[in-house]
Amino acid sequence: MIVRIITIRVKAGSEQEFERLTTENHEASLTEPGVLRFDVLKDTASPGTYYLYEAYRDEAATYAHKETDHYHHWKEHVAPLMDGDRVSVATTPVAPMTEGAWRGNY
Repeated sequence: MIVRIITIRVKAGSEQEFERLTTENHEASLTEPGVLRFDVLKDTASPGTYYLYEAYRDEAATYAHKETDHYHHWKEHVAPLMDGDRVSVATTPVAPMTEGAWRGNY
C-alpha cells in the first residue's frame, strides 16, 4: 500500500474553482479499483493551502490513476489556479495496514 500526501497552494480568488475541480477528480478517483482513499483537505490556518491524501493498493495503481481522463482534466484545469508547484510525498502506512480499513470508510 502507498499513501501520497500532496500539498497544493492556490492563488487567492481561485479557491472555489479549485475545490470544484478537485471534488470532481476526487469522486472519479474513488471509482478506480486501485484507489483505497482520496481525501481533499483544506488547511484552516493557511488560506489557499490544500492537501490531497491518496491511498493506493500498490505502485501500479498510482500509475493507473495518472493515466485516467479525469486526472488529466484536473491537472490541466487546476494548473493556472495554483500558486507554485505541487509537492508530493510518498509514504507507507504503519497503521492501519489492512486494505479493508481504508476503502469504503467515507
